[in-house]
Order: sequence, then C-alpha cells, then structure tokens
Amino acid sequence: MLGYLREGGTTVYHPCGTVRMGSDAQAPLDPQLRLRGVDGLRVVDASVFPLMPSANIHPAVLMVAERAAAMIRAG
Repeated sequence: MLGYLREGGTTVYHPCGTVRMGSDAQAPLDPQLRLRGVDGLRVVDASVFPLMPSANIHPAVLMVAERAAAMIRAG
C-alpha cells in the first residue's frame, strides 16, 4: 500500500514556501530576492511565499514578479 501511495499520490496544491527570505544569515534569500552566495541570481516564484495563498497561486506569483522587476530596475 505504501508503495502505491508513493507512486500514485499527488496533491492539488502548488508547491510554495521552500526558499525562506529574510535579513538573517540563515535565510537563503535576502529581502531583495537575491540568493546569498550566488551573484546575479534572484528567486522570483512561489517558493518565496511564507504561507500558501488561499486563492489560486498564479496572481500572487505575478505580484512577486512585478515587485522583483521593480527591484531589478531600481538597481
């Protein structure tokens, strides 16, 4: 049974909240979405969400992308 569940189990949820953002040294991302230790790389997707939205995840991802674009333009 466990094998069946591992092989065929799915979820209706979109993965999110896997890359914590913060100002402390333990957070992989800084508040400007830059990945610490990798120059020129920002994470701009649902993984930066601290909590899963109760509505569809797509509009929230678009808002993160708009904010990231503004940060990148600002330098």
